[in-house]
Amino acid sequence: MPRRVVALGRSCLECRRRKVKCDRSLPCAYCVRTKIQCTCPHPKPDKNVDHVDRDLVARSFPFRLAPSPPLGSIHPPSAVIAFIWQTYLDVVDPVIKVFHVPTVQRQVLSVIQRRSNLDAPTECLMFAIYYSTVVTMSGVECRSELHEGKTVLLRRYRTGVEHALGQANFLRSLDMTVLQAFVLYLICGRRDENGPDVSMLVGLAIGTAMRMGLHCDGASLGLSPFEVEMRRRLWWQIYTLDVRMAEDHSSEPSILESTFNTELPSNVGDAGLNPDMSKLPQVQPGRTEMTFTLVRMMFSERFCNNNSYPVLSEAHKCKVIDQFKEYIEKQYLSDCDKDVSIDFITLASTRLILVTLKLAVCRPQKGRIQGKSRRANYLSACEGVLRHAQTLRRYEKGERWLWLFQTYVEWDALAYLLLSLCMVPSEEPSDAAWNDPDIYRDRRWIHVELRSQALTVRDRMRTTRQMPQGTQPDPSWVLVNAAATAAAHSVTEDVPSSTAELPGAGTICEWSAALFGQYWEMAEPRQGPSASWL
Repeated sequence: MPRRVVALGRSCLECRRRKVKCDRSLPCAYCVRTKIQCTCPHPKPDKNVDHVDRDLVARSFPFRLAPSPPLGSIHPPSAVIAFIWQTYLDVVDPVIKVFHVPTVQRQVLSVIQRRSNLDAPTECLMFAIYYSTVVTMSGVECRSELHEGKTVLLRRYRTGVEHALGQANFLRSLDMTVLQAFVLYLICGRRDENGPDVSMLVGLAIGTAMRMGLHCDGASLGLSPFEVEMRRRLWWQIYTLDVRMAEDHSSEPSILESTFNTELPSNVGDAGLNPDMSKLPQVQPGRTEMTFTLVRMMFSERFCNNNSYPVLSEAHKCKVIDQFKEYIEKQYLSDCDKDVSIDFITLASTRLILVTLKLAVCRPQKGRIQGKSRRANYLSACEGVLRHAQTLRRYEKGERWLWLFQTYVEWDALAYLLLSLCMVPSEEPSDAAWNDPDIYRDRRWIHVELRSQALTVRDRMRTTRQMPQGTQPDPSWVLVNAAATAAAHSVTEDVPSSTAELPGAGTICEWSAALFGQYWEMAEPRQGPSASWL
C-alpha cells in the first residue's frame, strides 16, 4: 500500500471534477479505490510572500518613472486619432472585446474635438488604443497612413501608455477604465518585441482585478446588468491572457479554477447593451460580434492545465474535445458565413485549435512502443494541423486579423513532420521529391535545428535516385516551409532579418532544447520492435 500523506487540506483534482468528498490525503482513498492517478492542485501562495513580491514589483515598476512629462504633446492630431480609432474598430475590436464601443466612442469623439481636458483613466485608454492599433499595422501602412516608422510610433505610444498608467496611480487604482487600458496594452504588447514583460505584469492585472472583485460575478453583488457584463468581459480577458502566458512558459496559470465564480460574458454584441438597461437581452445562439472572443475564452476555461482536464485518460480527453467541438459547432459556428471575413477567421481558428488539442492528446509518449498505424495517424494529424494553419494564414480577406496569431507557431507538428522527413528507412524508399531550391537560401530555416538533418537526407535522396526536373515538391515540404514562413511573419520590417528571432515560447534555444530534444530522444535507435518506426 503506497504511503499516504496529508494534502494540506485541499481536495484532489479528480474528486473536485466528480464533486465527491475527498479525504485530502495523497493519494486519496477515492483515487486508490478507482485506480486512477491522484493529483493535487498547487498550494496557494503565502500572503506574506505575495506582499513582498508586490513591493518588489512596485519598486521596479516601469510606470513609476518619475516625474512623468506632460502627455498632451505626444497625442496624435485629431485626424490621426480618427484614423486610428476607425482602424481599431476594424482590426482590434472584432477579435479583442474588452470594452463597450458606443460608450468609448463618445469619449474618443470628445478627444478628437478637443472639447475637454482628459482625465487620467481616459488618457490611459486612449494611449492603449493608439498603441494596440499600431501593433497590428505593418511598417508600410504606418509610413503611408501615419507618415512615420512603426518602431518610432510604437516607442511613442508605449511610453504614453506607461506614463499615463503611472499618472493614474495604477498600482493602487480600482478604476475599470484604467484596468481595461492595462489589459489591452498587455494583450497587444505580446506582438511587440520591445513591448512590456507580459509574463511579469499579468500578475499585476490579476491582483488588481481581484482587489476590484472581478473574480466574483457581478450578478451576485447586485450590480447593474451592464456593469455585470463589462466586468465579465474584462475578467475573462485577464483569465485568457493568464492561460496564454502559462502555455508560452510551460507553467501553470496563476488563476485557480476554485478562486472565482465569474460567469462567461454573454454572446451579445455592443448594440444590445447600454448603461441604462434593467436586464440583459435574451441571449440567442448563433454568431454575434462577441462570438470570436467568447469561443477563445471557452477554450481557455475548458482545456487549461489548472482544471481537471489533465487528469483524464487519453480516450476521455478525445471524447471531451469531440463533445466540445460538437457544442461549439451547434451553438455558434453553424451560423457563421464563410463569405464573411471575420466569420471565416472564427471558423478556421477554432478548427485549428481543436485539431491542435487532438494532436497534443495523441502525441507519442517516451517509452511506449509505437505501432506503425499509430505513427501514421500521428503524422497525418501533424499534416492536418499545418494544413489548417496554412488555410488560416493564406486567407487574404482576413489578413487584417492575422496579427493575433503571429505568436502561435505549431512547433510540435512542425518538428515531428521534419523528423519524419529526416528519418527515411532504408527498407522503405521514399518517392518524395526534394526539389525546393528555396530551402537552401531561406533564412527562416537557420532557426530550425532539424534543418541540417533534413537537407542531408534530401541530398542523399537526390544522389541515389534520379528525380525528374519538373517534379512537384513533396506536400510535406510545402507544409513545413509554410509553417516556417508563418513564424517569420512576426518579424517587423524595422528589425534586421539577421537579428530577428522566431516567435513562440521564449527564445529559439529555450523551445528547441525541450521540443526537439524530446523527439530526438524518442527517435534514438533501439534494439527490438520499437526500432522499426525509425
